[in-house]
Amino acid sequence: MPDSSGFPEDLLALQRRWYAAEAAWAADPTEENRLAFTEVGAELHAHTHWAQAGNRRHEALMRLKKAARPDAAQEPAA
Repeated sequence: MPDSSGFPEDLLALQRRWYAAEAAWAADPTEENRLAFTEVGAELHAHTHWAQAGNRRHEALMRLKKAARPDAAQEPAA
C-alpha cells in the first residue's frame, strides 16, 4: 500500500536499506559490504513498481530517493 509519497512502503524500505548499505560500504569498503550494496541495488532496480513508471522512471526514482532519505523524517512535508 502506498504512503503519502505515493510509493509502496516496501519500496521505501528497500530504498532506505540501499542508503544504509551505501553508508556501511563507505565506512568499511570491504568486499562483503560492496556485495551487500550491489544486491540491494539489484533488488531496488527489479522492484515491480518500476513497471508502472514507464518513461518517467528517472523522475520517480529521484522522488523515491528524496522520500526515503534518512533525514527526510526531519523535513517538513511539501
